[in-house]
Amino acid sequence: MRENRLWYTRPAQTWDEALPLGNGKLGMMVFGGIAEEHVQLNEESIWSGWEFDGYDSPHTREHLDEIRQLIFSGQYVRAQELSDKYHISRGRGNGDRYGGAFGSYQTAGDLYIKLPFEETAGGYRRELRLDRGIASVEYEGARREFFVSYEYNTAVIRLSGGAKEAALRYERENVLKIEEDNEILVMGCIPQKFVVLIRHRDEDDCKYIYVTAATAYKTDRDPLEVCRETLARAMAADYEEMKRGTREYFSSLLGRVSLSLPRSEELSALPTDERLERAGEDVGLSELYFNYGRYLLLSSSRGKLPANLQGIWCNEYFAPWSADYHININIQMIYWLAEVSDLPELVEPFFDLIRTIAASGEKTARVLYGCPGWVAHFTTNPWGYTSLGVMPLFGACVTAGAWCLRHVKDRYLFSGDVGILREFYPILRGAAEFFLSFLVRDPRSGYLVTVPASSPENYFLDPETKKPVNLSAAPTSDVGVLREILPFVADTADLLGVDADFAAELRRACAQLPPYRIGKYGQLMEWSEDFDEEDPGHRHIAHLYALHPSDQITRETPALFEAAKKTLERRLAHGSGHTGWSRAWIVNFYARLFDGNAAYGHLTALYRTCTFINLFDYHPVDWPKEDRLFQLDGNLGGAAGIAEMLLQSHAGVIELLPALPDAWPEGEFTDWKARGGCTVSARWKDGRIVSCRIDGKEGAPYTVRWGGETHTFTGSFRYGV
Repeated sequence: MRENRLWYTRPAQTWDEALPLGNGKLGMMVFGGIAEEHVQLNEESIWSGWEFDGYDSPHTREHLDEIRQLIFSGQYVRAQELSDKYHISRGRGNGDRYGGAFGSYQTAGDLYIKLPFEETAGGYRRELRLDRGIASVEYEGARREFFVSYEYNTAVIRLSGGAKEAALRYERENVLKIEEDNEILVMGCIPQKFVVLIRHRDEDDCKYIYVTAATAYKTDRDPLEVCRETLARAMAADYEEMKRGTREYFSSLLGRVSLSLPRSEELSALPTDERLERAGEDVGLSELYFNYGRYLLLSSSRGKLPANLQGIWCNEYFAPWSADYHININIQMIYWLAEVSDLPELVEPFFDLIRTIAASGEKTARVLYGCPGWVAHFTTNPWGYTSLGVMPLFGACVTAGAWCLRHVKDRYLFSGDVGILREFYPILRGAAEFFLSFLVRDPRSGYLVTVPASSPENYFLDPETKKPVNLSAAPTSDVGVLREILPFVADTADLLGVDADFAAELRRACAQLPPYRIGKYGQLMEWSEDFDEEDPGHRHIAHLYALHPSDQITRETPALFEAAKKTLERRLAHGSGHTGWSRAWIVNFYARLFDGNAAYGHLTALYRTCTFINLFDYHPVDWPKEDRLFQLDGNLGGAAGIAEMLLQSHAGVIELLPALPDAWPEGEFTDWKARGGCTVSARWKDGRIVSCRIDGKEGAPYTVRWGGETHTFTGSFRYGV
């Protein structure tokens, strides 16, 4: 990794300037102060809230047929009024500003270290090495190192230079805090028990600080006992050995693949905040951003829970959107990068979450809709919330749980491991069973439709009253998910040699879904009717699911391909892309449209308008800087877009440099993964492939394409090597 560090010439002034560290279970944000160090702490399962199954309202099912008939008769305003009253959850879910049973991800507290230095100390440098997982702060007379050990599940800080005079202070609300000579013990209940344990010792001219945390989430063990055992083991280990282990851990996983893009040595040598100011000319910033995305995923997705909206880093007690798991695009975006960049084990916590929502979603399917199988809507939490939201605008996203299953499909396509299909088949079947029961025939068109349903999270104008409403029959986003998932379940049944009649039923149902249609502006219609949008520049563009992440709209469907392009043009002309994650998705869309310069332009816009100086993604862009909100999805979605510009394999062909921008005339990537079980490396110069290496499965047929060349081969392929 050439572009492997963030660095600065001053301490962080705010949380979103601090340096993130994590091992997937513990996280910390390093501010790098001179007279006082500030380290904000997190543990993945410190969530308020609790397991609660009272969100599903029986009134939803009681009024379901009435709402459907109103929609079928074109009475959208009346249908909206009933839905706003009955097609919602009981309780406020993640809309509860006080957390409630849904809860919120929370900070584990703040550690302050008082230091014997004046703020005027010179020679300041604050740095994060991505390839080592180690941060450092250095200035005249002092040096500090920070890392979070995966092996020991401990955050470690070493201070040298006046270290023995350092004084520790811990702050968090509503906790029992016990301080002894070399220990700070913190315990609280929210309502599950959590413990933060801090120990420190002096050795020679250094002070060593060790931090761990644990909760009662999904364990019978006492968190205090766990923390004491963890720190006893960590403190018995040699510091240099722990540091070396962390360095090797990060370098071994992140070093599986590489990316080299054009870069200016002069610009690459600048502090990261100055590089960000010159994002338009610093082409090497994309190499750093790609590496940073993989680093953030590794640092926040290796424990019991997947990366949430803020990864593993949160400094609040009630985080924006609870820092929960939005499953109507956001968590999926976080994991787009994992397979292609050879970090498949990082998806495992997401798979665990899918298992959780599939189990709890059975009750939701039964109570809300009277259907078998399982369903999940737009958001969830560690206890598997699957109910509707506090309003249908976002809550009525009935295909969100099925959307998650695309990652099971990709795991199979990238690995060829039938075991993942065998393991998940009951969950796949359960999702399909729900839709076979939930789909009804639209008397106006004869198609099978999801109803009531929303297009996340947009309104359309009622044709008669011009009032904004959001519920209709079969929004295009639902059609896209079902046209992918139902055949996938049927194909899985065939592959496993089970449920032949069920597979045939799924295929019959899929054939009766509405087609994709082109509207009056030449755009892909967002709804089954060519409604006018209430917000033509809306951040969600879920009706292009078929273009990305799915493989239903490709160059082999030219009319829809052009309509997808028109859709993006129309959205952007009205201001879309004003959230970081939305801009990141646009990068991926343009990569799928083979428009490298447009993709790169939006990538640059992501850096310029949606990125804090520590390279965290934020939104909305039109809010004051101090009010902008960090979300991890923009970081990971942007990094995935870089990969999509250089390698695609979704359409049955390995595409090299499908969306290469003029800004990257030369470069190289090594050992990336492609669907079909392939490992791909390629080097290009003057915009042309000069060498590539593809290693697939022995005896398997493949096609690779770049520029004007197409090659078919079996097993492996070499060009210019």
